[in-house]
Amino acid sequence: MKRIAVLLIAICAAICANGQATLSRKNLDNPEKWIKTAFGRGVVPPFSFEYDGVPSARFIRSWKYSISKTTAQGANAVQYSIIYKDPKSGLQVRAIVTGYTDTGAIEWVLRFGNAGGARTGIVSNVKTADFTIKDRAANGYSLRRLRGSNADIHDFEVVEEPLGDGQSVNLATRGGRSSDIISMPFFNLTAHGADCGLVYAIGWTGNWRADFTGGRNQCRIESGLKDASFYLEKGEDVRTPMASILFWNGSELMAGHNAFRRHVMAHHSHKVCGKPWTPLCAGLDYGDPAPCNEYTCLTDLLARGIVQRHKQLDIMPEVFWLDAGWYEPPTGPVFNGQFGWPAVGTWVVDRERYPDGFINMSNLMHSYGAQFMVWFEPERVVIGSKFATEHPEYMLRLKDLSVVKDVYKMSDSLTADMIEAYRLDRPERERMVFNLADDQAREYLCKYIGDLLEANGIDHYRQDFNLDFLDLYWATADGADRRGVTEMKYIEGLYKYWDYLLNRFPGLRIDNCSSGGRRIDLETISRAVPLWRTDYGYGEPLGYQCQTYGINMFLPQSGTACYNTDFYTARSGYSSAMVAHIPVLQGGYDAAAIRRVYDEFKAVREYFLKDFYPLSGLGDVTATDRWLAYQLDDPETHTGYLFAFRRPDCTETTYNVRLHNMDPAVRYLLVNCNTGDRLDVMGADLQNFTVTLPDAPDSILYRYERN
Repeated sequence: MKRIAVLLIAICAAICANGQATLSRKNLDNPEKWIKTAFGRGVVPPFSFEYDGVPSARFIRSWKYSISKTTAQGANAVQYSIIYKDPKSGLQVRAIVTGYTDTGAIEWVLRFGNAGGARTGIVSNVKTADFTIKDRAANGYSLRRLRGSNADIHDFEVVEEPLGDGQSVNLATRGGRSSDIISMPFFNLTAHGADCGLVYAIGWTGNWRADFTGGRNQCRIESGLKDASFYLEKGEDVRTPMASILFWNGSELMAGHNAFRRHVMAHHSHKVCGKPWTPLCAGLDYGDPAPCNEYTCLTDLLARGIVQRHKQLDIMPEVFWLDAGWYEPPTGPVFNGQFGWPAVGTWVVDRERYPDGFINMSNLMHSYGAQFMVWFEPERVVIGSKFATEHPEYMLRLKDLSVVKDVYKMSDSLTADMIEAYRLDRPERERMVFNLADDQAREYLCKYIGDLLEANGIDHYRQDFNLDFLDLYWATADGADRRGVTEMKYIEGLYKYWDYLLNRFPGLRIDNCSSGGRRIDLETISRAVPLWRTDYGYGEPLGYQCQTYGINMFLPQSGTACYNTDFYTARSGYSSAMVAHIPVLQGGYDAAAIRRVYDEFKAVREYFLKDFYPLSGLGDVTATDRWLAYQLDDPETHTGYLFAFRRPDCTETTYNVRLHNMDPAVRYLLVNCNTGDRLDVMGADLQNFTVTLPDAPDSILYRYERN
């Protein structure tokens, strides 16, 4: 009998050691109670890691535990700090958990710190999220996500993958950018047959991993740092990715997506005076003949002339956009004064083209009621630039790539072309990275860029980042048994840098660009808007339609460009923000047509922040011989818009759509924005509505409201 008891204890211990948390929908209307249950004393929390090779589930409940309520940022939120501390080594894990009373979402961030007197053991396999969801009525799960950005027509394409019993989906970034190519870090899990699901999102602008394993009525989520194995010195502290969960109910395809979009607008959208950023921007100049590129040939006189032409034609945008190439070139024999937009690191206004800096230009814009945004890329630094020569101690550099490959286990990711691109015996190819992981370096950058913005009357800050394999630099900087430390400190340094700018300039907005939309995640969208979400085919309307259709499944705020004034092209460039690249100093454009586009965009842009419904299926929607349609709906005012596009090779003149959130017994006013015609229709008619366009390519836009 005694042997049986010992055996049962051993079996129980094995089960507990390998267990993980199961998260419940209960008490989501009371987030304080939910947090105290999921992160309570004596339970396995919904995260995991290994300490000196031992899984945390085996020991976390025996560590010293404390919980305290903290001050949450923003309304409708409660926050707790939960600390798990190893009484032997002093390693502590602090979970900062926030619950939202209005949306029901729960989010947490882990910080690992050393409160002991000596170096800690090795922390590895860090999973910020490690938990299971269960729905008794479920008959398997499926995962819905978006492709990442790759300057491709398939950017943000919706991907649906099955998660039946034993099936899994395993995702991980490459190169150190959070939404680069592989996947956006936003996921919707649907429980089949149960009319419910979970949206899981990641806040991390570096490398992440996410593994989803299905079962008949359950699904496991494991997500965290892609690759980390490190010790901490005495007093050292690092943070990990944010995990966000939002349980949802409903049979509607977009039930979970729209619930998450509302959460994003309420709690992950930077606002000034309570308002999100939905700007109408206009570029100052673009596409000059060689050897000019980007904005390298723009001058103060020309820029002010462009601003005055906008005023003269009564097509004043809200923000004027100055992109790359405005700065002094690097010095030395490598570039010899010849440079293009990639030669970054000398953030000094080129006084030959702008004798007084930007102040005259910005003052003119302000006098006309417009604002000024300027492009920067502070992280990438080239040889001979100001940052590289004056502060080499602030730079991250690559070492021998064979060492990096061995340390960072990236042999499968590094191709011969990539190795050639990073050869260190080619000085003109040397790239350095400004080390945001270094506190002194970051503080220097904060003040330097902040002072430049202030001195030149710059209202808004645009940050780009055009460097593949940032993680190679992190790996090179990591010491032995320190893999992942540089990345964690660097990414937190990026957030601190942006937060500094936002705090110093209360009216400042940040545009987040990284070779298009390769750094979009929950942390960046909380501080910035991707006004240029893809570098795909500048002005190609079909791709813009597809990308708007996809990205709006999760994210209300983004922008792209408008290059012409016809219905088809212009509406393909509408989103919550728009960049007009219509050269007003050239002929062939009608000011009245530009004003019509601007007015129409201003009317629809706020609806992109409301509920979104795709009306033409999911998956690959790039075919040129089909229609594409979507709906923007404000459920509070019962108003909205229907967008429909007939592609150039489509032979069908009509297309049937089913509008959502229509009361079949209520009358609606339907306005054809192409012609101005007004129709009085029943809601039942809008649930099976036929759109007609006799020509292709073309677009039609309808506005509806309850009568």
